[in-house]
Amino acid sequence: MDYPSREVVARIIEILLKNSKAGKAISISDLSERALVSEKIARKILFSWGISGDIIELSEREKIDIIIKALEYGVEGERVSRYLGWTEFEKLVAKVLERAGYRTRWNVRIPRHRHRYQIDLLAYRGNLVLLIDCKHWKRPPPPSAEFKMVEAQERRLMALRSKLEEQVAGVEKTREIYLVPMVLSLYQPSRKILNGHLFASIGNLRSLLEYVESAYFQIRHEKVKLPEEGDFIVFLTRIQGAG
Repeated sequence: MDYPSREVVARIIEILLKNSKAGKAISISDLSERALVSEKIARKILFSWGISGDIIELSEREKIDIIIKALEYGVEGERVSRYLGWTEFEKLVAKVLERAGYRTRWNVRIPRHRHRYQIDLLAYRGNLVLLIDCKHWKRPPPPSAEFKMVEAQERRLMALRSKLEEQVAGVEKTREIYLVPMVLSLYQPSRKILNGHLFASIGNLRSLLEYVESAYFQIRHEKVKLPEEGDFIVFLTRIQGAG
């Protein structure tokens, strides 16, 4: 079909998500009326997303799927992802990363010097490991808060590097991986980079991943050697179990 404008798509998604957040279904006639489009166009858009029927009530999976489709179509992430709860936001982040070929691990705890450093999300693919601090802000934080986030990320980054380096003791054949920290939120922060640390919104995560993959050496990162043999998740599990 001739796809409608980005604004029409955004309006339809916003209405669906707002109703879903309130626990309400919506009829196709009400949806088209509120979105200022014909029922025919509304049905075609919904059908292209795998949604049909006269009464629309989104499941959690459908909510995540249509937001991803909206992002791919160019709708601003902040406009649609604000209707998500925290768990749904986490699932959206994981889905975007998985579609980009990353494996993910949530709530990773790294023991070091009698402390345990928690990483919200680790995403890894090839020789890249992303340390992602997820923030469910209602609005961008003040600069002072951003500096504190960077300091906390530094501590987590160095803790992970230190524990991973222990894995190569006595190993002859090694390979290199790169640890890259970033802060991810629903809304675009006031700055995109601070002391080499990346700040991004869910709406530009896909483009950010492309940037990191081609230019990680230009931003804050740590190079770590690991044994040549063995999957990263094996080493991660091992260091989490080490006191």
